[in-house]
Amino acid sequence: MTTTAPQPVVAPHALDEAPDPAPVRVAWRPVLLLAGALALMHGVSSAWYGAFGDELYFLAAGRHLAWGYADQPPLVPWLAAALDHLAPGNLVVLRLPATLASAGHVVLGALLAREMGGRRRAQLLAGAAVAISPFFLATGHLLATSTLDPVLWTLLLWLVVRWVRTGNDLLLLAAGPVLAVALFAKFLVPLLVTGLAVGVLVAGPRRLLGRPMLWVALALAAASTVPTLLWQSAHGWPQLRMGAVVAGEGGLTGNRWCFLPFAAWDVGLVPGVVLAGLGLWALLRSDALRPWRAIGIGSVVTTAAMIAVGGRPYYVMGLAAVLLAAGAVALQGRTPARWWSWSVSVPAFIASGLVVAVLSLPIGPASYRVERGDFLTAGQVGWQSLAADTGAAYRSVPPAERSRTTVLAFSYWFASALDRYGPAAGLPEVYSGHRGYGFFGPPPDTATAAILVGEVRGAAGFCRTITPLPPHVDPTANGVVNGVVPLALCTPRAPWSELWPSIMDMQ
Repeated sequence: MTTTAPQPVVAPHALDEAPDPAPVRVAWRPVLLLAGALALMHGVSSAWYGAFGDELYFLAAGRHLAWGYADQPPLVPWLAAALDHLAPGNLVVLRLPATLASAGHVVLGALLAREMGGRRRAQLLAGAAVAISPFFLATGHLLATSTLDPVLWTLLLWLVVRWVRTGNDLLLLAAGPVLAVALFAKFLVPLLVTGLAVGVLVAGPRRLLGRPMLWVALALAAASTVPTLLWQSAHGWPQLRMGAVVAGEGGLTGNRWCFLPFAAWDVGLVPGVVLAGLGLWALLRSDALRPWRAIGIGSVVTTAAMIAVGGRPYYVMGLAAVLLAAGAVALQGRTPARWWSWSVSVPAFIASGLVVAVLSLPIGPASYRVERGDFLTAGQVGWQSLAADTGAAYRSVPPAERSRTTVLAFSYWFASALDRYGPAAGLPEVYSGHRGYGFFGPPPDTATAAILVGEVRGAAGFCRTITPLPPHVDPTANGVVNGVVPLALCTPRAPWSELWPSIMDMQ
């Protein structure tokens, strides 16, 4: 009797063979339970504390609907406007897209593992690692570009990974809308596309670049950016100045030398770091994951490019799920050495998840977290008291002058908070020249005075007189407003429309 030696299993499409119609099954029940539990946790967290500074800005920007903004594309402000119209003041509804994106990210992590041959355990490891990522857990209940952008990157990578396995060109066509939505959320995804293109050129499959559906998808995505690009062109391309602004804010997220350590922390504690590192190694070196080597190379290129341009570490969090999934798949084919096997054990996942939850979730009194330098918490408290004290300062102006007095805040966060909470405190419309808020326009020229909120840059130059008023003292010692905010009454040297170009400031 003749026997045939077993053949190695390699992704069929990588060798131009027929697509494999029967991959491993998805562990839907435990994966969906995990995603549902995370969604419930973020849904509950959404109701705690208050709106974050960026969320307040998105709400303010949503009141000035446009095809673009100085510091970002229009998707998140549009979402904020629609959801706030649907349920005014309801943070759970406002943050619903973030909650759903967080749960979806867990599912995509498991599906990525499945596409690369990961069985049930690998899928659960990948999904769980995404769920307990410090960055995803800390921001998963906030409506922000940093919450939506990573899951869109992950969805795009899942389409590529699945195409490599199946060769179904409809997946490439589907990448078009995903790219379009990602470009509507943030202008970072072209770096990922460039990194993947380099990876394909170096490691293949180069036939991907010749697929007509790919170019149709890219053309559709590019066409979707035209309205936003026209807005940017009409306003002097302010988005191009944001690169220098972000690079100059190293105090928030570290400089280039801190990029990789901060990014590693964002991915996870012990299990996350181990799986992501193993996943990158496997994509670059393992024969089992050879068909997807372009993604490993693309991850390196994208990260290097982000470091070079001065991006923030969390800008590459869209790569986390695919690296975690690859690590989980690589792990199922080997027995870890005893000295590191504990790092990917169930107890390690549980311990890491508990530590990250305590550090990241809005648990306990806000003042406790603010005192310990929690920036996310600090950005969610203290705004109502700022509005109340600003309202008191406004009412201290004699009635005859008050009707001609406006409010000018030093930062877009302050202006957005006063825009949101100021009406209840009796404030008129609020203005600021800071970043995107400056593009909403100047105060009316009929305003002959302004309450200055904070250290408004250049006030000594554009104010004829500055009269100090009782400052705002934040009872929560909010780290964002530094506890004490100076207030003053300014009389401008010229009409606001003339002064505004010099007041606008992208820093």
